[in-house]
Amino acid sequence: RKSRTMEIKQEPKRTTQKRPERARPRSRGQDPPRCRFLFAAELGDPVTTVHVNEHGCLAGTMLGRVWFFGFEHKEVEMLASFSDEGIRGLFMDEESTYAVLNDQCRGWHTARPHQQVGSVCFRTMDRKNTQTVKHVLMRGSLACVLFPISSFVVNVARQEHHVCNFKLFDYGSSSEVIPCDFDGETLVVVDRTNAGAPPTFRLVKLAANVITEVDYLPKANQTALLKLWNNECLAYAVGSTLFIYDYQKREVNQSLRHRAEIVAIDAQDPEIVAALSTDAVIKLWNGTTGSCLQTIFVPEASFFLGYPYCLCLQGRRV
Repeated sequence: RKSRTMEIKQEPKRTTQKRPERARPRSRGQDPPRCRFLFAAELGDPVTTVHVNEHGCLAGTMLGRVWFFGFEHKEVEMLASFSDEGIRGLFMDEESTYAVLNDQCRGWHTARPHQQVGSVCFRTMDRKNTQTVKHVLMRGSLACVLFPISSFVVNVARQEHHVCNFKLFDYGSSSEVIPCDFDGETLVVVDRTNAGAPPTFRLVKLAANVITEVDYLPKANQTALLKLWNNECLAYAVGSTLFIYDYQKREVNQSLRHRAEIVAIDAQDPEIVAALSTDAVIKLWNGTTGSCLQTIFVPEASFFLGYPYCLCLQGRRV
Protein backbone atom coordinates (compact mmCIF):
# COMPACT_ATOMS: atom_id res chain seq x y z
CA ARG A 1 0.00 0.00 0.00
CA LYS A 2 1.24 3.45 -0.86
CA SER A 3 0.23 7.00 -0.08
CA ARG A 4 -0.66 8.69 -3.35
CA THR A 5 -0.79 12.23 -4.64
CA MET A 6 -2.94 13.02 -7.66
CA GLU A 7 -3.60 16.18 -9.62
CA ILE A 8 -7.12 16.61 -10.98
CA LYS A 9 -7.76 19.12 -13.71
CA GLN A 10 -11.31 20.19 -14.39
CA GLU A 11 -12.17 20.26 -18.07
CA PRO A 12 -14.05 23.23 -19.55
CA LYS A 13 -17.49 22.67 -21.06
CA ARG A 14 -17.55 21.13 -24.54
CA THR A 15 -20.18 20.98 -27.25
CA THR A 16 -19.56 17.33 -28.11
CA GLN A 17 -22.22 14.64 -27.81
CA LYS A 18 -23.27 13.99 -24.21
CA ARG A 19 -21.56 11.00 -22.66
CA PRO A 20 -23.49 8.23 -20.87
CA GLU A 21 -24.07 8.72 -17.17
CA ARG A 22 -21.44 7.18 -14.91
CA ALA A 23 -21.94 5.52 -11.58
CA ARG A 24 -19.79 8.12 -9.79
CA PRO A 25 -21.14 11.64 -9.19
CA ARG A 26 -20.15 14.54 -11.37
CA SER A 27 -21.51 17.96 -12.19
CA ARG A 28 -24.23 18.19 -14.82
CA GLY A 29 -23.25 19.59 -18.16
CA GLN A 30 -19.52 18.99 -17.64
CA ASP A 31 -17.19 16.29 -18.87
CA PRO A 32 -15.45 14.23 -16.17
CA PRO A 33 -12.24 15.87 -14.91
CA ARG A 34 -8.95 14.54 -16.21
CA CYS A 35 -6.92 12.83 -13.53
CA ARG A 36 -3.18 12.12 -13.58
CA PHE A 37 -1.33 9.94 -11.07
CA LEU A 38 1.71 11.87 -9.84
CA PHE A 39 3.58 10.62 -6.77
CA ALA A 40 3.74 7.43 -4.70
CA ALA A 41 5.04 7.64 -1.13
CA GLU A 42 6.01 4.71 1.06
CA LEU A 43 3.55 3.61 3.74
CA GLY A 44 5.93 4.73 6.51
CA ASP A 45 6.57 8.08 4.83
CA PRO A 46 3.16 9.57 3.98
CA VAL A 47 2.55 12.82 2.15
CA THR A 48 2.17 15.66 4.67
CA THR A 49 1.50 18.67 2.42
CA VAL A 50 0.75 19.50 -1.22
CA HIS A 51 0.78 22.65 -3.34
CA VAL A 52 -0.51 23.29 -6.87
CA ASN A 53 -0.60 26.37 -9.10
CA GLU A 54 -0.25 27.25 -12.77
CA HIS A 55 3.41 26.12 -12.82
CA GLY A 56 3.07 22.63 -11.39
CA CYS A 57 2.40 20.45 -8.37
CA LEU A 58 4.53 19.79 -5.27
CA ALA A 59 4.26 17.16 -2.55
CA GLY A 60 6.27 16.80 0.65
CA THR A 61 6.49 13.83 3.01
CA MET A 62 7.03 13.07 6.68
CA LEU A 63 10.66 12.08 6.05
CA GLY A 64 11.53 15.16 4.04
CA ARG A 65 11.06 14.04 0.45
CA VAL A 66 9.95 16.72 -2.02
CA TRP A 67 8.49 15.84 -5.43
CA PHE A 68 7.89 18.27 -8.26
CA PHE A 69 5.71 17.84 -11.35
CA GLY A 70 6.03 20.72 -13.81
CA PHE A 71 3.23 21.31 -16.27
CA GLU A 72 5.74 22.34 -18.94
CA HIS A 73 7.78 19.10 -19.08
CA LYS A 74 5.12 16.86 -17.48
CA GLU A 75 7.67 14.73 -15.64
CA VAL A 76 8.03 13.79 -11.98
CA GLU A 77 11.29 14.97 -10.40
CA MET A 78 12.60 14.59 -6.84
CA LEU A 79 14.01 17.79 -5.37
CA ALA A 80 14.89 16.37 -1.94
CA SER A 81 15.26 12.71 -1.00
CA PHE A 82 15.53 12.71 2.81
CA SER A 83 15.58 14.92 5.88
CA ASP A 84 15.48 14.45 9.62
CA GLU A 85 12.38 16.66 9.63
CA GLY A 86 9.12 16.44 7.78
CA ILE A 87 7.91 18.94 5.21
CA ARG A 88 5.50 21.46 6.79
CA GLY A 89 4.70 23.67 3.80
CA LEU A 90 5.39 24.21 0.10
CA PHE A 91 5.33 27.17 -2.24
CA MET A 92 6.26 27.73 -5.88
CA ASP A 93 6.44 30.69 -8.24
CA GLU A 94 7.77 31.11 -11.75
CA GLU A 95 11.38 31.35 -10.61
CA SER A 96 11.76 29.29 -7.43
CA THR A 97 10.32 26.44 -5.41
CA TYR A 98 10.40 26.31 -1.59
CA ALA A 99 9.95 23.64 1.06
CA VAL A 100 9.48 24.62 4.70
CA LEU A 101 10.69 22.21 7.36
CA ASN A 102 10.46 22.57 11.12
CA ASP A 103 13.42 24.96 11.56
CA GLN A 104 14.41 26.02 8.04
CA CYS A 105 13.31 26.73 4.50
CA ARG A 106 15.03 25.22 1.47
CA GLY A 107 14.69 26.44 -2.09
CA TRP A 108 15.38 25.37 -5.67
CA HIS A 109 15.10 26.99 -9.08
CA THR A 110 11.82 25.98 -10.69
CA ALA A 111 13.56 25.60 -14.06
CA ARG A 112 15.80 22.64 -14.70
CA PRO A 113 18.28 21.52 -13.39
CA HIS A 114 16.65 22.82 -10.16
CA GLN A 115 19.79 24.16 -8.54
CA GLN A 116 19.44 25.13 -4.90
CA VAL A 117 18.81 28.74 -3.94
CA GLY A 118 19.45 30.36 -0.56
CA SER A 119 17.98 28.74 2.51
CA VAL A 120 16.66 30.36 5.70
CA CYS A 121 17.33 29.00 9.20
CA PHE A 122 14.50 30.02 11.52
CA ARG A 123 16.56 29.63 14.69
CA THR A 124 18.97 32.37 13.60
CA MET A 125 16.22 35.00 13.30
CA ASP A 126 16.46 35.63 17.06
CA ARG A 127 19.94 34.87 18.31
CA LYS A 128 18.83 35.35 21.93
CA ASN A 129 16.29 32.56 21.58
CA THR A 130 17.77 29.17 22.46
CA GLN A 131 14.52 27.23 22.17
CA THR A 132 13.43 25.09 19.25
CA VAL A 133 10.61 25.80 16.82
CA LYS A 134 7.27 24.37 18.01
CA HIS A 135 5.05 24.92 14.98
CA VAL A 136 5.25 26.12 11.38
CA LEU A 137 2.14 26.97 9.34
CA MET A 138 2.15 28.25 5.79
CA ARG A 139 -0.11 30.16 3.40
CA GLY A 140 1.32 31.08 0.01
CA SER A 141 4.83 32.47 0.39
CA LEU A 142 4.29 33.35 4.07
CA ALA A 143 5.29 31.02 6.90
CA CYS A 144 4.21 31.54 10.51
CA VAL A 145 7.02 30.28 12.75
CA LEU A 146 6.14 29.77 16.42
CA PHE A 147 8.63 29.38 19.25
CA PRO A 148 7.33 29.03 22.85
CA ILE A 149 8.14 32.68 23.67
CA SER A 150 8.41 34.35 20.25
CA SER A 151 6.85 34.26 16.80
CA PHE A 152 7.76 35.38 13.29
CA VAL A 153 6.16 35.70 9.87
CA VAL A 154 8.65 34.80 7.13
CA ASN A 155 8.32 35.56 3.43
CA VAL A 156 10.24 32.60 2.02
CA ALA A 157 10.38 34.00 -1.51
CA ARG A 158 11.90 37.34 -0.45
CA GLN A 159 13.79 35.83 2.51
CA GLU A 160 12.41 38.53 4.77
CA HIS A 161 10.85 38.24 8.21
CA HIS A 162 9.24 40.37 10.88
CA VAL A 163 8.79 39.74 14.58
CA CYS A 164 5.31 39.32 16.11
CA ASN A 165 4.34 39.97 19.72
CA PHE A 166 2.30 36.79 20.08
CA LYS A 167 3.74 34.24 22.53
CA LEU A 168 2.35 30.71 22.54
CA PHE A 169 3.64 30.12 26.07
CA ASP A 170 1.28 32.77 27.48
CA TYR A 171 -1.76 30.58 26.79
CA GLY A 172 -0.72 27.22 28.25
CA SER A 173 1.34 24.15 27.55
CA SER A 174 2.30 23.22 24.02
CA SER A 175 0.38 19.94 24.35
CA GLU A 176 -2.94 21.71 25.05
CA VAL A 177 -2.63 24.86 22.90
CA ILE A 178 -2.18 24.01 19.23
CA PRO A 179 -2.26 26.27 16.15
CA CYS A 180 -4.45 24.87 13.37
CA ASP A 181 -4.41 27.43 10.54
CA PHE A 182 -2.76 30.61 9.23
CA ASP A 183 -3.99 32.74 6.33
CA GLY A 184 -1.07 35.15 5.98
CA GLU A 185 -2.41 37.65 8.54
CA THR A 186 -4.37 35.71 11.13
CA LEU A 187 -3.40 32.67 13.21
CA VAL A 188 -6.06 30.44 14.76
CA VAL A 189 -5.16 28.49 17.89
CA VAL A 190 -7.24 25.83 19.62
CA ASP A 191 -7.03 25.68 23.43
CA ARG A 192 -8.08 22.42 25.11
CA THR A 193 -6.74 23.29 28.56
CA ASN A 194 -10.10 22.87 30.33
CA ALA A 195 -10.70 19.12 30.28
CA GLY A 196 -14.33 18.19 29.71
CA ALA A 197 -15.24 21.62 28.38
CA PRO A 198 -15.51 22.58 24.71
CA PRO A 199 -12.26 23.97 23.29
CA THR A 200 -11.68 27.68 22.89
CA PHE A 201 -10.49 29.03 19.55
CA ARG A 202 -8.33 32.17 19.54
CA LEU A 203 -7.90 34.20 16.37
CA VAL A 204 -4.71 36.25 16.49
CA LYS A 205 -4.12 39.22 14.17
CA LEU A 206 -0.35 38.86 14.23
CA ALA A 207 0.61 42.35 13.02
CA ALA A 208 -1.36 44.12 15.77
CA ASN A 209 -1.44 41.20 18.25
CA VAL A 210 -5.23 41.56 18.54
CA ILE A 211 -6.88 38.38 19.81
CA THR A 212 -10.51 37.35 19.32
CA GLU A 213 -11.78 34.45 21.42
CA VAL A 214 -14.40 32.12 19.93
CA ASP A 215 -15.80 30.01 22.78
CA TYR A 216 -19.29 29.49 21.36
CA LEU A 217 -18.53 27.51 18.20
CA PRO A 218 -21.38 25.01 17.59
CA LYS A 219 -20.27 21.38 18.10
CA ALA A 220 -16.78 22.62 18.96
CA ASN A 221 -15.90 19.50 20.93
CA GLN A 222 -16.49 17.36 17.82
CA THR A 223 -14.48 19.54 15.46
CA ALA A 224 -11.77 17.63 13.59
CA LEU A 225 -10.66 20.17 10.96
CA LEU A 226 -10.82 23.97 11.00
CA LYS A 227 -9.69 26.59 8.46
CA LEU A 228 -9.89 30.36 8.20
CA TRP A 229 -12.00 31.52 5.28
CA ASN A 230 -12.88 34.88 3.76
CA ASN A 231 -11.64 37.14 6.58
CA GLU A 232 -14.55 36.72 9.00
CA CYS A 233 -15.48 33.04 8.76
CA LEU A 234 -14.32 29.62 9.89
CA ALA A 235 -14.77 26.53 7.73
CA TYR A 236 -14.76 23.42 9.89
CA ALA A 237 -15.80 19.78 9.68
CA VAL A 238 -17.82 17.67 12.09
CA GLY A 239 -18.16 14.16 10.71
CA SER A 240 -19.66 14.45 7.23
CA THR A 241 -20.83 18.06 7.62
CA LEU A 242 -18.91 21.16 6.59
CA PHE A 243 -19.89 24.28 8.55
CA ILE A 244 -19.27 27.89 7.49
CA TYR A 245 -19.34 29.97 10.67
CA ASP A 246 -19.27 33.78 10.88
CA TYR A 247 -17.42 34.42 14.14
CA GLN A 248 -18.19 38.16 14.08
CA LYS A 249 -21.96 37.61 13.94
CA ARG A 250 -21.76 34.37 15.96
CA GLU A 251 -23.90 32.42 13.53
CA VAL A 252 -23.63 29.43 11.19
CA ASN A 253 -24.00 30.61 7.61
CA GLN A 254 -23.97 27.19 5.94
CA SER A 255 -24.21 23.49 6.87
CA LEU A 256 -22.97 21.50 3.88
CA ARG A 257 -23.38 17.73 3.80
CA HIS A 258 -21.15 15.02 2.37
CA ARG A 259 -22.06 11.33 2.33
CA ALA A 260 -18.94 10.29 4.27
CA GLU A 261 -16.54 11.72 6.85
CA ILE A 262 -14.61 14.82 5.75
CA VAL A 263 -10.84 14.37 6.07
CA ALA A 264 -9.41 17.46 4.33
CA ILE A 265 -10.45 21.07 3.67
CA ASP A 266 -8.94 23.79 1.49
CA ALA A 267 -10.23 27.31 2.15
CA GLN A 268 -7.63 29.48 0.41
CA ASP A 269 -10.00 30.63 -2.33
CA PRO A 270 -12.09 33.68 -1.28
CA GLU A 271 -15.26 32.18 -2.80
CA ILE A 272 -14.83 28.39 -2.89
CA VAL A 273 -14.29 25.91 -0.06
CA ALA A 274 -13.11 22.46 -1.16
CA ALA A 275 -13.67 19.37 1.00
CA LEU A 276 -12.54 15.76 0.59
CA SER A 277 -14.46 12.88 2.20
CA THR A 278 -13.63 9.20 2.70
CA ASP A 279 -15.87 8.08 -0.16
CA ALA A 280 -13.18 9.59 -2.45
CA VAL A 281 -15.38 12.57 -3.35
CA ILE A 282 -14.25 16.20 -3.50
CA LYS A 283 -16.99 18.80 -3.36
CA LEU A 284 -16.40 22.40 -4.36
CA TRP A 285 -18.77 24.63 -2.38
CA ASN A 286 -19.67 28.25 -2.79
CA GLY A 287 -19.11 29.30 0.81
CA THR A 288 -21.49 32.25 0.59
CA THR A 289 -24.53 30.67 -1.07
CA GLY A 290 -23.96 27.06 0.03
CA SER A 291 -24.39 25.73 -3.51
CA CYS A 292 -22.30 22.77 -4.67
CA LEU A 293 -20.37 23.97 -7.72
CA GLN A 294 -18.86 20.61 -8.64
CA THR A 295 -18.52 17.05 -7.37
CA ILE A 296 -15.32 15.22 -8.32
CA PHE A 297 -14.52 11.54 -7.79
CA VAL A 298 -10.88 10.67 -7.07
CA PRO A 299 -10.04 7.32 -8.73
CA GLU A 300 -8.11 4.60 -6.89
CA ALA A 301 -8.31 6.48 -3.59
CA SER A 302 -7.96 4.59 -0.32
CA PHE A 303 -8.08 5.91 3.23
CA PHE A 304 -6.27 4.75 6.37
CA LEU A 305 -7.12 5.82 9.89
CA GLY A 306 -4.56 8.17 11.42
CA TYR A 307 -2.89 9.30 8.19
CA PRO A 308 -2.87 12.94 7.08
CA TYR A 309 -4.88 13.97 4.02
CA CYS A 310 -4.03 17.04 2.00
CA LEU A 311 -6.12 19.09 -0.41
CA CYS A 312 -5.13 22.11 -2.51
CA LEU A 313 -7.34 24.00 -4.96
CA GLN A 314 -6.07 26.53 -7.49
CA GLY A 315 -8.17 27.58 -10.46
CA ARG A 316 -9.25 24.45 -12.35
CA ARG A 317 -6.72 22.22 -10.60
CA VAL A 318 -7.19 20.22 -7.40
